[in-house]
Amino acid sequence: MRFSGALFGAAVMSAGSMLGSAARADEEGGGFFVGGDVGRAPIETNNTVYQSQLAASASGGGSLGFTKASLSKRDIAWSFDSGYMFLPYLGVEASYLRFGRVSNKLAGSFVPTDGTSEYVYAATLLESWGPALGLLFRLPLVQNVDVNFRLADYYGHTTLTDTLIAAEHTSSTVTSNSSSLLAGIGVAYTLEGRWLAKLDYLHIGQAGSDKTIKYSIGMVSAGIAYAF
Repeated sequence: MRFSGALFGAAVMSAGSMLGSAARADEEGGGFFVGGDVGRAPIETNNTVYQSQLAASASGGGSLGFTKASLSKRDIAWSFDSGYMFLPYLGVEASYLRFGRVSNKLAGSFVPTDGTSEYVYAATLLESWGPALGLLFRLPLVQNVDVNFRLADYYGHTTLTDTLIAAEHTSSTVTSNSSSLLAGIGVAYTLEGRWLAKLDYLHIGQAGSDKTIKYSIGMVSAGIAYAF
């Protein structure tokens, strides 16, 4: 993705230039910060793709039909964040995000053209995690309350595991690494001292790849941060 790659480069350049502006940043309210968040982040994808692929692969040798399907998601997600505000309203942020997983399970039967019906079980398991680097924009709303905006490059590691149990058991795992645009908005409340309480929403669109599967993520989280 050209846009997210350019954003990644801009964030790295900003991180380098901020070191030469440390004195000015201290005078204007900048500084380092660290924090963490916990929330919900369902992975959204087209769960019928795998079923269609199985049906197409079996079409030449018989009839494959699924009579039962179930979709389960583990939506709990978390992140660690650190960064530097080289201006009161502009900074750079590095994060590590770990999202949940989505599992699609299918059960049915396969009837060969010259044989008897066989039980078929199939499942997919999709997971995503990785680092993000980008820019943080902070605007004061009222006293002690700021609105935050984020634009970053999410370098996601995706794993897709396919399992098929029919005449024999097969399982395979495919992985991919890809960059995706991460955008976010949130609110931060400054507590006593240098502590902040945060509420954030992050969105990642078109993560993954054709090698695994394309998906999107929306994360709602609460967290804390400490400014040095």
